[in-house]
Amino acid sequence: RSRSSCSWISCSDCGRPSAAAPAAGGGGMGGAASLAPPGMADLFGGPPAPAPAAPSAKVVLPPDRGEGMQVRSAFVAQNGRVFQQITIENHSPAPLSGFAIQYNKNSFGLVPESPGALGQVMPPQLAPGQSHTGLMPLTATGQPQDSKGHVQMAIKNNVKVFYFQDQCDVLAFLSADGRVERGAFLEQWKSIAQEAALDVQGIGPANENVDSLCPKLEASNVFFIARRKLDGGADMLYFSVKTLNGVVMLAEIGLRPGQGMGRVVVKAQQTPYVSLLAESLKAKLLS
Repeated sequence: RSRSSCSWISCSDCGRPSAAAPAAGGGGMGGAASLAPPGMADLFGGPPAPAPAAPSAKVVLPPDRGEGMQVRSAFVAQNGRVFQQITIENHSPAPLSGFAIQYNKNSFGLVPESPGALGQVMPPQLAPGQSHTGLMPLTATGQPQDSKGHVQMAIKNNVKVFYFQDQCDVLAFLSADGRVERGAFLEQWKSIAQEAALDVQGIGPANENVDSLCPKLEASNVFFIARRKLDGGADMLYFSVKTLNGVVMLAEIGLRPGQGMGRVVVKAQQTPYVSLLAESLKAKLLS
């Protein structure tokens, strides 16, 4: 078996003693490894983590299906809250008004903050050719139901009711207090057998660089816990997250710098979001 050449490396804002790192999950990047004595070298020495890029709103209801109304949507996280950024465009020859929206049950239990939430962020009327973008607050007080991250919606105006869906990235549903203490991370990682694992190919040089990748993930509330470097050159990175409804998940990202290859493994005691997080971390590695 490969041997690790270093112990857990601390993030710059963590001053606790290092702990033994977990064996690599899912057969990832070299298997279990023993550790050298603890080291406390800071991983980050540069500027603060950048803010995550705002997701681009996509057309979820084109005008040919909305009888002249076009809707663009994106789910965004701000200050520990989830919002739907929604743009309504009037491509019809008549004014549109009376906007309201309703959600179907979804993976996150997301619902508009109030029955009139859409109307509160939209003007009373949109004339032909006009458009408006609003940031509608959401809460996670609905009943969760596995929808693979999709959120089905019905939007009403003065013409009729229209139906569409959008995908909510689990990264928008993460809280700012998701960093797990190292010892607790190790215990949980070793005790959880079930996992979601994805191989990743085509990783660019920037995302193979630990110093740039970790701040990028932390900006999305994916918190760095530890790093192991194997003798073969692979980097094993460990992260934790917590969803807004309290589900803690642990992740391992294995990288082979210079080869554009990696592996993502996610574990959790509660599993509704494990596959969604694995897919989101894969997308981050490829972005």
